[in-house]
Amino acid sequence: MNAYLVSHNGLGDNLFMIGAIRFLLQFYNKIFFLCKNKYYDNVKLVFYDNLNVICVPFNENNEYNDIYNIIHKKYYYNDILICGCHTQYISTKINHRSLLKYRNINNKYTIDFDTLTSSNYYFIENFYKNINLNLTHFFDYFYIPSTSQSVQLYNSIKNYYIVFIQLKSSNGISLNIQNLINKYLHDKNTILICNDLNIYDKNINPLFFDLAQQFVYNYIIHYYDTILNSNEIYIIDSCFTGIVLPLAKTNKLKANTVRIILRNLANNIIL
Repeated sequence: MNAYLVSHNGLGDNLFMIGAIRFLLQFYNKIFFLCKNKYYDNVKLVFYDNLNVICVPFNENNEYNDIYNIIHKKYYYNDILICGCHTQYISTKINHRSLLKYRNINNKYTIDFDTLTSSNYYFIENFYKNINLNLTHFFDYFYIPSTSQSVQLYNSIKNYYIVFIQLKSSNGISLNIQNLINKYLHDKNTILICNDLNIYDKNINPLFFDLAQQFVYNYIIHYYDTILNSNEIYIIDSCFTGIVLPLAKTNKLKANTVRIILRNLANNIIL
């Protein structure tokens, strides 16, 4: 039996479903995961290690109609797992006997981490409740495979003290990292890696500029080994939360300092 899974469709939302998909693979032959065209390449790479996860792209400019048409055609012969806003017009349908008999594991987690709380980040738990799972599936079944490029990128900077930053949210709000710049920009032993901006000036520090540039707007999976091994991590609550949060809560990060800043607090915090 196969399953189709639909959740909210930001890139971060797609990453929040990794634990669910990895868990559900033990029940289904294939899981078809719907995602926007513009995120297809990023999301497909996250599951490159398992051919049983098939990303199904749709037109983000016609999201609800496209999703409805895709699921409507598959509704009769497949299990249908629906999260969040899409539950308003499509119902979850689970017929898999083993999954129906599965005794759900107890939830041992909360979302709470730094500025994230169960009240302002409740939607992740709701996604999982919509498909009869919980936060233990989100955290304990989270897994992203390393790619050769991820390892290569990390190896290029592994001899430095690494500060990883996601500066901007999807709606354009930015962290204030002035203290980090003052502290580390001219430190020859420290490199500031930012996924959405090269902080270095090519004319002043060409070596660090070139090292940092290879991380700007790369595929999200290729940051994985760098995130695992960074010494400090500072991100705004955007797509990288879907990687940093489960790694932080399950104690898989090397970093002693890990900050996830809600975008509506970004103007009040200087990092």
